[in-house]
Amino acid sequence: MNLLMLKDNLKRSKDVLLHDSGDFFLFVIAAIISTLIFYRQTRDEFVAMLILSVLWIFFWRESDIKGKVFLVFASVVGYVHELIGVKVEFFTYLGGFFGGVPLWVLPGYGAIFWASYNFFKIFEERYGKEAWFSKIEYLLLGATIALIAIDWTVLDLSQKPIEIILGLILSLLLFGSSKEIRLAYSVALFTVFDEIAGEIIGTWTHTQFSIFSLMSGYVFLLWMCLTITEILNGTKKWRAIEIISAIGLFVLFGLDVWMRVS
Repeated sequence: MNLLMLKDNLKRSKDVLLHDSGDFFLFVIAAIISTLIFYRQTRDEFVAMLILSVLWIFFWRESDIKGKVFLVFASVVGYVHELIGVKVEFFTYLGGFFGGVPLWVLPGYGAIFWASYNFFKIFEERYGKEAWFSKIEYLLLGATIALIAIDWTVLDLSQKPIEIILGLILSLLLFGSSKEIRLAYSVALFTVFDEIAGEIIGTWTHTQFSIFSLMSGYVFLLWMCLTITEILNGTKKWRAIEIISAIGLFVLFGLDVWMRVS
């Protein structure tokens, strides 16, 4: 009887966590910060990987096909991206068993993309009918302008403004609806926070740090995940501007890597 009660209590706690936007937001922020601090203090990538792998599996058990694509594809592509980034010295970690990249980054990528998607979903379910929600695009526009100002005056946007602004524009043009753009900002919220927190805590160091340069890459990966999901579901409808933007981003990021290597 006690075991049944414990199981029911755990299920209720899980449901509250995954379906309450405030609780889930705090949970994700706490998971990000605690992982970064733990690794910074111990440099134990294996324990950190074990913990994030448990979280990854937990998310997998609660996933639809879109969530599973986020978990698998974002993990693989994200880790490869980190390996390339370390190789060409975009950034450096404290260490890493394989290619200078800690193993916990592999499940971490998938987990943070899944978390971004889940937060977006439950946030819109909770607040979508509120009067102020119809004006949320104006809030995002204002936040974008403010972040551009920070990027320009404090960070590295002024060093390569055309490339960074072009990357931002192309990444947003990948999406055909305001709902998808809001999802893109949800991904940007957690991933860019993770990047900034890691930089401050000292888990990694970027040679150049730009909010929108980072955001463009993460949003591009989001588009890839969404595209794969739609292809698997047989619902993908290609738009000309979407194809042009995707090609443009491939070229932009490819040239950036090539210039580092050459």
